[in-house]
Formats: sequence, C-alpha cells, structure tokens
Amino acid sequence: MAEHVDEGEPMRVSNEFTSIEVRKVATRNGELLELRSRTLGFVVRLDPLELESLTWQPASVFSRLLETPYGPEHDTATHPLSDLLVLEPAGPDDPLGNTPGSP
Repeated sequence: MAEHVDEGEPMRVSNEFTSIEVRKVATRNGELLELRSRTLGFVVRLDPLELESLTWQPASVFSRLLETPYGPEHDTATHPLSDLLVLEPAGPDDPLGNTPGSP
C-alpha cells in the first residue's frame, strides 16, 4: 500500500439518500481519489485507471452495486473492483446505448 503523503480538502456530494466526502490524496505512487461514506464508515481509494474503468461500464454494473445500498450484508471480505466491472465494450443490448467513449 502506498504511504500517505498529502490530502486535499474534502468535497461533499449529497442527495436525499446519502452524503459522501470526496478528496484527492497524493501518495508517493501518484494521486488517488478517496470516497468516504461518513454515515456507513466505508472508505475506498481509487487510482486513475480504476476511475477510468468506471466510464466503460453499462448502467447494469451500477445497479448491481446498489443491490445492497447500505453496504455488504453478509460478505464483508475485500474483493477487487474488477469482480464487479464489465470488461467487454458495451453492445447493442446495453439499455442506455452506452458505447466506449460516449458520454
């Protein structure tokens, strides 16, 4: 794990369901984005490639993430983000019509 070097000021992102803090964290191995759920106590740090990989995902991936919206119920073991992400480009069956590189 990279040694913590410097943290930026947190920015809060909220809606009627939740509130998270987002901050950029500088480490000796580069910058990470830290997402913190103050309510539930979960924290994740993502590097630029992990963040970019989120843009490749169809909406169904995020629906799977929200199957347990208050966090893991039974399995609290750590899993790589790649376990949830779709690694193939979106196709015509993507409900939102997402294609790699489209907004």
